[in-house]
Amino acid sequence: MLADHPVNRKDKKQYLMITQASKAILLPNKNYVFLRRFSSKDDKSRLIAALYFCSTSKANFIGVENKLNYIYRPKRYLEKVETMGISALLNSDLFDTYFRTFNGNVNVSATELREMPMSLLEIIKEIGKQLVLKNDFSIENVNEIVNSFFKILYEFIYE
Repeated sequence: MLADHPVNRKDKKQYLMITQASKAILLPNKNYVFLRRFSSKDDKSRLIAALYFCSTSKANFIGVENKLNYIYRPKRYLEKVETMGISALLNSDLFDTYFRTFNGNVNVSATELREMPMSLLEIIKEIGKQLVLKNDFSIENVNEIVNSFFKILYEFIYE
């Protein structure tokens, strides 16, 4: 998934004037993985991640709605393949099943994300590279790639 902007909705403002006061709520424009904080019980997945690449905008800062968690690299930038690899892991059935096993509610807090085990950086990068090479970002392909790194030979089935 890729983050879209602007979203044409009359009930949601799309832009924020950059002032000294507003800088406190803005993020530097760099690569992020956004993760929805709330899902409904009917959603197929609790973990829904989207990519944001800084090349999307020429702005120095971006505003992010409070209903999103974001993953970034402090004081540096996430490489595109790292961003894609993290997003793929979080969107995979494997990570969603893990999250549902250890968290019974529909909220995804920053604390829960910090406590989730994450793969080695080399594996994250390789997952991102394989997605780029295949040029197929479907959940089926994401699951196939992620499962291959963890030697999982079956697919999870939700009813």
